[in-house]
Amino acid sequence: MTKNIFVVSRHLGTSKRKNYFHFIGYFNGVRIQQIIVEGGDFDKGEDYVLALKNIRCEENELYGDLIRCKQLFI
Repeated sequence: MTKNIFVVSRHLGTSKRKNYFHFIGYFNGVRIQQIIVEGGDFDKGEDYVLALKNIRCEENELYGDLIRCKQLFI
């Protein structure tokens, strides 16, 4: 079964085709320190609501494929 989640996070930067987002918390009992998203075009330092699919955890990092995103304006 594929899990889809929504996350609010700040974009930290891009390396190759991967986007890195700030996150401190837990997912399925695993401590997550960073979210890595494949796809999308983001501005560094801005906050986003991310809809992610194909979620997997590896070494305290949460990986997912971008379904949709929305930049937050505060």
